[in-house]
Amino acid sequence: MGDEALDNRLALNMVWPLAHGVVCDNDKALESTGLILKHIIAESLPDKKPEDQIYAAIGVPAQASIQNKNALIQMTRDFIDKILIVSEPFAVAYAIDKFDECLIVDIGGGTTDLCRMHGSIPEEEDQLTLNIAGNYLDDEIRKAILAQYPDVQLSEMIVRRIKEKYGYVTDISEPVKAQLTAEGIPSLYDVTDILRHACIKLTEPICKAIQKLVGSFDPDFQERLRKNIIIAGGGSRLKGIDRAIEKSLKAYGGGNAETVQDAEFCGSIGALKMCMEMPENYWEKLINKGVGPDL
Repeated sequence: MGDEALDNRLALNMVWPLAHGVVCDNDKALESTGLILKHIIAESLPDKKPEDQIYAAIGVPAQASIQNKNALIQMTRDFIDKILIVSEPFAVAYAIDKFDECLIVDIGGGTTDLCRMHGSIPEEEDQLTLNIAGNYLDDEIRKAILAQYPDVQLSEMIVRRIKEKYGYVTDISEPVKAQLTAEGIPSLYDVTDILRHACIKLTEPICKAIQKLVGSFDPDFQERLRKNIIIAGGGSRLKGIDRAIEKSLKAYGGGNAETVQDAEFCGSIGALKMCMEMPENYWEKLINKGVGPDL
Protein backbone atom coordinates (compact mmCIF):
# COMPACT_ATOMS: atom_id res chain seq x y z
CA MET A 1 0.00 0.00 0.00
CA GLY A 2 2.83 2.41 0.85
CA ASP A 3 4.67 1.74 -2.39
CA GLU A 4 1.49 2.34 -4.39
CA ALA A 5 0.94 5.67 -2.63
CA LEU A 6 4.52 6.76 -3.34
CA ASP A 7 4.24 5.73 -6.99
CA ASN A 8 1.19 7.99 -7.34
CA ARG A 9 2.30 10.79 -5.01
CA LEU A 10 2.04 13.51 -7.65
CA ALA A 11 -1.71 12.93 -7.76
CA LEU A 12 -2.17 12.68 -4.00
CA ASN A 13 -2.14 14.83 -0.90
CA MET A 14 0.50 12.83 0.97
CA VAL A 15 0.30 12.43 4.75
CA TRP A 16 3.19 11.08 6.87
CA PRO A 17 1.27 10.15 10.04
CA LEU A 18 4.22 8.52 11.84
CA ALA A 19 6.96 10.94 10.78
CA HIS A 20 8.40 11.15 14.29
CA GLY A 21 7.86 7.56 15.38
CA VAL A 22 4.47 8.18 16.99
CA VAL A 23 1.12 9.30 15.60
CA CYS A 24 1.32 13.02 14.85
CA ASP A 25 -1.09 15.14 16.85
CA ASN A 26 -3.39 16.33 14.08
CA ASP A 27 -6.68 15.16 12.61
CA LYS A 28 -5.27 14.00 9.26
CA ALA A 29 -2.56 11.90 10.91
CA LEU A 30 -5.06 10.29 13.28
CA GLU A 31 -7.53 9.61 10.48
CA SER A 32 -4.91 8.18 8.10
CA THR A 33 -3.38 5.95 10.80
CA GLY A 34 -6.79 4.53 11.59
CA LEU A 35 -7.49 3.90 7.90
CA ILE A 36 -4.12 2.16 7.48
CA LEU A 37 -4.79 -0.13 10.44
CA LYS A 38 -8.27 -0.98 9.16
CA HIS A 39 -6.82 -1.74 5.73
CA ILE A 40 -4.16 -4.03 7.24
CA ILE A 41 -6.81 -5.94 9.19
CA ALA A 42 -9.04 -6.28 6.11
CA GLU A 43 -6.15 -7.52 3.97
CA SER A 44 -4.89 -9.93 6.63
CA LEU A 45 -8.31 -11.34 7.54
CA PRO A 46 -10.47 -11.30 4.39
CA ASP A 47 -12.78 -13.98 5.85
CA LYS A 48 -13.28 -12.24 9.19
CA LYS A 49 -16.76 -12.70 10.67
CA PRO A 50 -18.53 -9.96 12.66
CA GLU A 51 -18.23 -11.97 15.87
CA ASP A 52 -14.46 -12.52 15.49
CA GLN A 53 -12.34 -10.54 17.91
CA ILE A 54 -9.21 -8.67 16.86
CA TYR A 55 -6.17 -8.73 19.14
CA ALA A 56 -3.29 -6.50 18.12
CA ALA A 57 0.18 -5.49 19.27
CA ILE A 58 1.28 -2.02 18.16
CA GLY A 59 4.86 -0.88 18.49
CA VAL A 60 5.85 2.51 19.88
CA PRO A 61 9.21 4.16 20.61
CA ALA A 62 10.92 3.06 23.82
CA GLN A 63 10.08 6.32 25.61
CA ALA A 64 6.69 7.05 24.06
CA SER A 65 4.56 9.21 26.31
CA ILE A 66 1.36 8.18 28.06
CA GLN A 67 -0.46 10.59 25.71
CA ASN A 68 0.95 8.80 22.64
CA LYS A 69 -0.14 5.42 23.98
CA ASN A 70 -3.61 6.63 24.95
CA ALA A 71 -4.04 8.15 21.48
CA LEU A 72 -3.49 4.70 19.97
CA ILE A 73 -5.93 3.08 22.38
CA GLN A 74 -8.65 5.65 21.65
CA MET A 75 -8.06 5.50 17.89
CA THR A 76 -8.40 1.71 17.71
CA ARG A 77 -11.22 1.28 20.24
CA ASP A 78 -13.92 0.85 17.57
CA PHE A 79 -12.23 -1.84 15.47
CA ILE A 80 -9.64 -3.61 17.68
CA ASP A 81 -10.94 -5.50 20.68
CA LYS A 82 -7.73 -5.85 22.69
CA ILE A 83 -4.42 -4.14 22.26
CA LEU A 84 -0.85 -4.42 23.47
CA ILE A 85 1.30 -1.29 23.40
CA VAL A 86 4.78 -2.68 22.82
CA SER A 87 8.15 -0.97 23.07
CA GLU A 88 9.66 -1.51 19.60
CA PRO A 89 13.11 -2.69 20.76
CA PHE A 90 11.41 -5.06 23.22
CA ALA A 91 9.49 -6.54 20.27
CA VAL A 92 12.82 -7.10 18.48
CA ALA A 93 14.19 -8.88 21.56
CA TYR A 94 11.07 -11.03 21.72
CA ALA A 95 11.44 -12.03 18.07
CA ILE A 96 14.99 -13.31 18.50
CA ASP A 97 14.61 -14.65 22.08
CA LYS A 98 17.19 -12.28 23.52
CA PHE A 99 16.16 -11.47 27.08
CA ASP A 100 19.36 -11.68 29.14
CA GLU A 101 22.08 -9.03 29.24
CA CYS A 102 21.77 -7.68 25.73
CA LEU A 103 21.26 -4.23 24.28
CA ILE A 104 18.77 -3.75 21.44
CA VAL A 105 19.35 -0.78 19.12
CA ASP A 106 16.38 -0.27 16.78
CA ILE A 107 17.15 2.40 14.14
CA GLY A 108 13.87 3.28 12.46
CA GLY A 109 12.61 6.18 10.40
CA GLY A 110 11.54 8.69 13.03
CA THR A 111 13.38 7.45 16.12
CA THR A 112 16.26 5.29 17.28
CA ASP A 113 15.20 3.22 20.28
CA LEU A 114 17.54 1.47 22.68
CA CYS A 115 16.52 -1.09 25.26
CA ARG A 116 18.68 -2.84 27.85
CA MET A 117 17.48 -6.40 28.47
CA HIS A 118 18.21 -8.21 31.73
CA GLY A 119 15.77 -11.09 32.07
CA SER A 120 12.65 -9.12 33.00
CA ILE A 121 10.42 -6.34 31.69
CA PRO A 122 12.70 -3.33 31.08
CA GLU A 123 12.38 -0.39 33.45
CA GLU A 124 12.27 3.25 32.35
CA GLU A 125 16.00 3.67 32.99
CA ASP A 126 16.73 0.72 30.68
CA GLN A 127 15.34 2.52 27.63
CA LEU A 128 16.29 5.53 25.54
CA THR A 129 14.70 7.17 22.50
CA LEU A 130 16.63 9.43 20.15
CA ASN A 131 14.87 11.65 17.63
CA ILE A 132 17.74 10.94 15.26
CA ALA A 133 17.10 8.14 12.80
CA GLY A 134 16.49 7.44 9.11
CA ASN A 135 14.51 10.61 8.38
CA TYR A 136 17.19 12.73 10.04
CA LEU A 137 19.85 11.03 7.90
CA ASP A 138 17.82 11.69 4.74
CA ASP A 139 17.70 15.39 5.60
CA GLU A 140 21.44 15.55 6.32
CA ILE A 141 22.28 13.85 3.02
CA ARG A 142 19.95 16.17 1.11
CA LYS A 143 21.42 19.31 2.67
CA ALA A 144 25.00 18.14 2.08
CA ILE A 145 24.38 17.25 -1.58
CA LEU A 146 22.76 20.62 -2.26
CA ALA A 147 25.58 22.44 -0.47
CA GLN A 148 28.14 20.82 -2.77
CA TYR A 149 26.01 20.59 -5.91
CA PRO A 150 23.41 23.39 -5.64
CA ASP A 151 22.00 22.86 -9.14
CA VAL A 152 20.99 19.20 -8.77
CA GLN A 153 17.36 18.19 -8.49
CA LEU A 154 16.45 16.07 -5.48
CA SER A 155 13.33 14.48 -4.06
CA GLU A 156 12.81 12.59 -0.81
CA MET A 157 12.72 9.31 -2.73
CA ILE A 158 15.96 10.02 -4.62
CA VAL A 159 17.79 10.78 -1.37
CA ARG A 160 16.36 7.68 0.30
CA ARG A 161 17.45 5.44 -2.57
CA ILE A 162 21.00 6.82 -2.37
CA LYS A 163 21.08 6.23 1.40
CA GLU A 164 19.71 2.70 1.20
CA LYS A 165 22.01 1.65 -1.62
CA TYR A 166 25.27 3.35 -0.63
CA GLY A 167 25.07 4.48 3.03
CA TYR A 168 28.16 3.55 5.04
CA VAL A 169 30.13 4.50 8.17
CA THR A 170 33.40 2.65 7.56
CA ASP A 171 36.73 4.44 7.23
CA ILE A 172 37.27 3.19 3.70
CA SER A 173 34.82 2.95 0.83
CA GLU A 174 34.95 2.66 -2.91
CA PRO A 175 33.97 5.93 -4.61
CA VAL A 176 30.19 6.40 -4.61
CA LYS A 177 28.80 8.13 -7.67
CA ALA A 178 25.09 8.75 -7.94
CA GLN A 179 23.24 9.72 -11.09
CA LEU A 180 21.40 12.99 -10.49
CA THR A 181 19.89 15.59 -12.79
CA ALA A 182 20.50 19.30 -13.11
CA GLU A 183 17.81 21.08 -15.15
CA GLY A 184 16.81 17.68 -16.49
CA ILE A 185 20.31 16.66 -17.65
CA PRO A 186 21.62 13.50 -15.91
CA SER A 187 25.24 13.25 -14.74
CA LEU A 188 27.24 11.26 -12.20
CA TYR A 189 28.08 13.07 -8.96
CA ASP A 190 30.61 11.93 -6.36
CA VAL A 191 28.81 11.62 -3.00
CA THR A 192 31.36 9.45 -1.17
CA ASP A 193 32.39 11.93 1.53
CA ILE A 194 28.89 13.38 1.72
CA LEU A 195 27.46 9.99 2.66
CA ARG A 196 30.17 9.16 5.17
CA HIS A 197 29.94 12.47 7.04
CA ALA A 198 26.13 12.37 7.08
CA CYS A 199 26.07 8.78 8.33
CA ILE A 200 28.58 9.63 11.07
CA LYS A 201 26.19 12.38 12.24
CA LEU A 202 23.63 9.61 12.75
CA THR A 203 25.91 7.04 14.40
CA GLU A 204 27.75 9.31 16.85
CA PRO A 205 24.71 10.05 19.10
CA ILE A 206 23.67 6.41 18.87
CA CYS A 207 27.12 5.33 20.06
CA LYS A 208 26.95 7.83 22.94
CA ALA A 209 23.56 6.46 23.97
CA ILE A 210 24.98 2.92 23.95
CA GLN A 211 27.89 4.08 26.10
CA LYS A 212 25.43 5.65 28.54
CA LEU A 213 23.37 2.47 28.91
CA VAL A 214 26.48 0.31 29.26
CA GLY A 215 28.17 2.66 31.74
CA SER A 216 25.10 2.91 34.00
CA PHE A 217 24.43 -0.85 34.10
CA ASP A 218 25.31 -3.16 36.99
CA PRO A 219 29.14 -3.37 36.80
CA ASP A 220 29.11 -7.15 37.21
CA PHE A 221 27.13 -7.45 33.96
CA GLN A 222 28.50 -4.62 31.83
CA GLU A 223 30.84 -6.91 29.90
CA ARG A 224 27.99 -9.23 28.94
CA LEU A 225 25.93 -6.26 27.82
CA ARG A 226 28.55 -4.65 25.59
CA LYS A 227 29.40 -7.99 24.03
CA ASN A 228 25.78 -8.62 23.09
CA ILE A 229 24.53 -5.62 21.10
CA ILE A 230 21.79 -6.27 18.53
CA ILE A 231 21.11 -3.70 15.78
CA ALA A 232 17.69 -3.73 14.07
CA GLY A 233 15.55 -1.49 11.90
CA GLY A 234 16.29 0.00 8.50
CA GLY A 235 19.37 1.79 9.86
CA SER A 236 21.00 -1.56 10.59
CA ARG A 237 21.60 -1.86 6.83
CA LEU A 238 24.19 0.95 6.86
CA LYS A 239 27.47 -0.66 5.90
CA GLY A 240 29.87 -0.83 8.83
CA ILE A 241 27.48 0.35 11.54
CA ASP A 242 28.25 -2.73 13.65
CA ARG A 243 31.98 -2.02 13.50
CA ALA A 244 31.40 1.67 14.30
CA ILE A 245 29.53 0.69 17.47
CA GLU A 246 32.23 -1.78 18.46
CA LYS A 247 34.90 0.88 17.92
CA SER A 248 33.02 3.33 20.16
CA LEU A 249 33.24 0.80 23.03
CA LYS A 250 37.01 0.34 22.84
CA ALA A 251 37.62 2.43 25.98
CA TYR A 252 35.01 0.34 27.82
CA GLY A 253 36.83 -2.91 27.12
CA GLY A 254 35.48 -3.58 23.64
CA GLY A 255 32.17 -4.88 22.44
CA ASN A 256 30.41 -7.06 19.93
CA ALA A 257 27.57 -5.84 17.73
CA GLU A 258 25.58 -7.74 15.14
CA THR A 259 22.62 -6.95 12.92
CA VAL A 260 19.38 -8.92 12.74
CA GLN A 261 18.70 -10.94 9.60
CA ASP A 262 15.27 -9.44 8.94
CA ALA A 263 15.74 -5.72 9.52
CA GLU A 264 12.34 -4.80 8.10
CA PHE A 265 10.03 -7.25 9.88
CA CYS A 266 11.89 -8.36 13.01
CA GLY A 267 9.85 -6.12 15.32
CA SER A 268 6.59 -7.19 13.69
CA ILE A 269 7.51 -10.85 14.13
CA GLY A 270 8.19 -10.23 17.81
CA ALA A 271 4.88 -8.41 18.28
CA LEU A 272 2.97 -11.25 16.59
CA LYS A 273 4.78 -13.83 18.69
CA MET A 274 3.90 -11.86 21.82
CA CYS A 275 0.22 -11.79 20.85
CA MET A 276 0.18 -15.53 20.30
CA GLU A 277 1.87 -16.31 23.62
CA MET A 278 0.17 -13.75 25.90
CA PRO A 279 -2.32 -15.43 28.27
CA GLU A 280 -5.94 -14.41 27.85
CA ASN A 281 -6.28 -13.29 31.46
CA TYR A 282 -3.32 -10.92 31.05
CA TRP A 283 -5.06 -9.07 28.20
CA GLU A 284 -8.32 -8.94 30.17
CA LYS A 285 -6.66 -7.64 33.32
CA LEU A 286 -5.16 -4.63 31.59
CA ILE A 287 -7.91 -3.84 29.10
CA ASN A 288 -10.50 -3.73 31.89
CA LYS A 289 -8.41 -1.00 33.52
CA GLY A 290 -8.81 1.07 30.38
CA VAL A 291 -5.14 0.99 29.38
CA GLY A 292 -3.03 -1.14 27.09
CA PRO A 293 -0.28 -3.35 28.48
CA ASP A 294 2.94 -1.38 28.54
CA LEU A 295 5.75 -3.68 27.46
